Amino acid sequence: MRHLLSMVAILMWVGTAEAAEQQTCTRDEAMQAEDEAVALRDWTAVYRSFKRYAHCDDGAISEGYSDSIARLLTREWKRVGDLERLTASDKSFEQFILHHIDETDLPEELKRISENARMRCPPKATRLCRLIAARVRELFSR
Repeated sequence: MRHLLSMVAILMWVGTAEAAEQQTCTRDEAMQAEDEAVALRDWTAVYRSFKRYAHCDDGAISEGYSDSIARLLTREWKRVGDLERLTASDKSFEQFILHHIDETDLPEELKRISENARMRCPPKATRLCRLIAARVRELFSR
């Protein structure tokens, strides 16, 4: 089951990445995305940034997104319902979030994210919490 979830996540991310690659990231967009990615304070801001700059998601920009997402999943878990609502209506955003739970996150952050997903999941976010917990397990099994 875990491998199936991983394969689905990879295939969905590849589709998102291919669509993003069709749009060129300008120098100005890359600079704006890099500044913004690391400073995102809530899920609505992450979603807006994703919609604007997903085609720029590489290198330092990608690391900035991963930092912001890890911070929100560890320190702002009480707002995971907002994330659930956004991902329920946009599966490419869901895959973006899962992709950015990654090796750049500290092991302590990953453990906290997993604990939140397993032990503090709101009833409406069960599916998303399972995907988040599976993503963390995948990273620890490498």
